[in-house]
Amino acid sequence: MKLSPVPLVVLALPLLCPRLSMAQTQAAPPAAPAPAAPQQDEEKKTELGKRMDRVGKAFRKLRKQVADPAQNESSLQLIATMQAAAKEALQFNPAKADDLPADQRPKFDEDFRAGVNQLLDKLSALKDTVAAGKNDEAAKMVADIIDFEKKEHKEFRRPEKD
Repeated sequence: MKLSPVPLVVLALPLLCPRLSMAQTQAAPPAAPAPAAPQQDEEKKTELGKRMDRVGKAFRKLRKQVADPAQNESSLQLIATMQAAAKEALQFNPAKADDLPADQRPKFDEDFRAGVNQLLDKLSALKDTVAAGKNDEAAKMVADIIDFEKKEHKEFRRPEKD
């Protein structure tokens, strides 16, 4: 019986290189725990940021379902959540205000509150439209709110630091 050289090498490999054979049988070292970035982000959030996050989370859900008449009850609840969080946001000032000279802050804060009140007006109109079952019109209103949000964020949100 004659053995070919290739199988002999394969059989002899664990004897010649024990590290290679052990590497295959040992379990991988435990993975390092994931960083607690989300928790740290929550700690860094301002009170205003927390309220606006609630508005944003509800709005993302609303955008997906506003055109569906079968989801009107859920849409109305989401709008109510957004309204409540926006009303709470009125008592806070954006962090960007701290970056402005003292003489510009009162106007900035006044403009911010006017913007939040405009959002509340838009949400009230959206609520009435959804309650009336005019979902196509409500979808257009949501698109208008998206444009409004972008404009307001440019003006009042502090630029993100990398």
